[in-house]
Amino acid sequence: MDALRRRNPFKYSSESSESHDTHILDEQEQSELIDNIKSLNATSNNQNRIALQITLALSFLLHIIYIFSNYNSPLVIVFPPASRPEPPLYLNPVLTFLAMILHANAALLTHPRNFILAKRRITPLPYSVAFGLSAISPTISVLSGKTWQTTAWWCTAAFLIWIVHVSNKWIVQEQESVSELERMKYISAGA
Repeated sequence: MDALRRRNPFKYSSESSESHDTHILDEQEQSELIDNIKSLNATSNNQNRIALQITLALSFLLHIIYIFSNYNSPLVIVFPPASRPEPPLYLNPVLTFLAMILHANAALLTHPRNFILAKRRITPLPYSVAFGLSAISPTISVLSGKTWQTTAWWCTAAFLIWIVHVSNKWIVQEQESVSELERMKYISAGA
């Protein structure tokens, strides 16, 4: 008889022994919980912004190395083309300078605060303008018939601007969620 499966009879759960009791928070508990969420959100946002700035700084450094390496794409070194080396892209110094300006603009967009230089407030370009300017270099590369390594190298500015845009959008959504949570506070008389 032990080898057979035992039947477990169905048991009604009594109303007094419910396992999913709802706990109603009083005003102080709500404030503490929201303050905790705010501090975690601020810490997370700070870490994300620091990671973005480190990424932008490393890419900026790669562009400086690119200038001093006779305009050889770092991707050509990592993924050598099957054909012979190609000449650099037309207007290489100008396009590199544009990419470096777009990196600086993305760094300004990462930390939205007032940046003053020579008694003038520096305002970053909007994302639509930055995306438009970052598309110039890859377009010239494609139209010039360059290898995929060169074209991918020129896409880095657009890719980083997109990353900054998406990250800032997430940060704003998180802040709006916390604000909405604050508005949802309820008054629990007797809790």
